[in-house]
Amino acid sequence: MVRWYDGLSQDGRFIFYSVVVHAVILGAFAINLTPSMRVQQAEPPEIIHAVTVDEEQTASDREAEREAIAQAQREQERQEQEAEEARRQAEEQERQRQAQEQQRAEEQARREQEQEQQRQQEAERQRQEEQRRAEEQRRQQEEAERQRREEEQRRAEEERRRAEEERRRAEEEERRRQEEAERQRREEEERRRAEEERRQQEEAERREREARERREEELRQRMEEEQATQAAQRARTRFVNVWGQQVREAWTRPPGSQPGLSADVRVRVMPTGEVADVEVVRSSGDSTFDRSVELAVLRASPLRVPDDSDQFRRMGLDNIVFRFTPDG
Repeated sequence: MVRWYDGLSQDGRFIFYSVVVHAVILGAFAINLTPSMRVQQAEPPEIIHAVTVDEEQTASDREAEREAIAQAQREQERQEQEAEEARRQAEEQERQRQAQEQQRAEEQARREQEQEQQRQQEAERQRQEEQRRAEEQRRQQEEAERQRREEEQRRAEEERRRAEEERRRAEEEERRRQEEAERQRREEEERRRAEEERRQQEEAERREREARERREEELRQRMEEEQATQAAQRARTRFVNVWGQQVREAWTRPPGSQPGLSADVRVRVMPTGEVADVEVVRSSGDSTFDRSVELAVLRASPLRVPDDSDQFRRMGLDNIVFRFTPDG
């Protein structure tokens, strides 16, 4: 080894150190590139101390060696820093990996939890759906029961309404019938009352007419009677005058009677003119004269009378009082 080291020139030694440093760096990089392995601190490269036997080595060679060693130390420090940085990066990557794995695990757990929640939600949804269907079925049954009850109530109400309507219709019909009967009764009563009033009015008019006719008839009869009476009076007067003339013709003045005497005599005469009775109702004061008047009436019988016996009675000739005045 000494011979090999001695055979190296200054440039060869520099290249040797460079190769060693690069080998260390590559080893550190190889360590950093393994993610599953723990990053360990790189060991400082073994410094080969060559024992110089050449006493003729110059001070420049030693200076170059020291510079190479310092450079190797700096390179080693740099490599250590890079290794530390690589370690920190690896740790950071590991932390990130672990964080990612934890995040993935948490994400997986979250997904599983979400899936579990979804399963639970689905189960809850199915349970709620079942409950909803059961509730819907119950509601439908209740609705059907409610509709059935409402239908029964509606039918009962309809029956009650129809019965009430029939009752009201019957009552209304009965009321109209009673009103119609009452109206007909009132009309009949009004008709009877009007008929009665008309009949009464007609009866009153008839009675009035009859009364008027009776009054007219009575008036006519009175007029006729008055006329007949007047005529009878006139006829009676004529007949009385005739009877007086007949009695005067049949009368004989009694001896010694005073002139100017008169007497009222009642003569009852038969319709045939026969004198039934004679009576002096007012004496002349001379009985002989009175007796002579009675005898004259009897001798004058039958007296002249109307041919009609009714007329005879109307004139009152059957019982008449007349004044006999022979000298009048």
